[in-house]
Amino acid sequence: MLFTTTVTEKGQATIPTALRKKLGIQPNTKVVFELKNETEITLKPVQNFFSLKGSVKSKKPFNITDMDKAVAKAVKKTYAKRNY
Repeated sequence: MLFTTTVTEKGQATIPTALRKKLGIQPNTKVVFELKNETEITLKPVQNFFSLKGSVKSKKPFNITDMDKAVAKAVKKTYAKRNY
């Protein structure tokens, strides 16, 4: 698919409706522009961390305290290996 849009004086460009729908871009969605080479960019919607809730199936219920403990343990383990 090829789409054309105009960049305004403020540097803004409208993403065509068909692309917004295909990528799931809605108002206030953050997007990432990646420079592929000197003349090409890619545009990707940013995944909101909280929108991923429930996307990974687990028999274990989500527990923020357990998650914090696991992260702290991993950080300690990682930094214990380093010589400062």
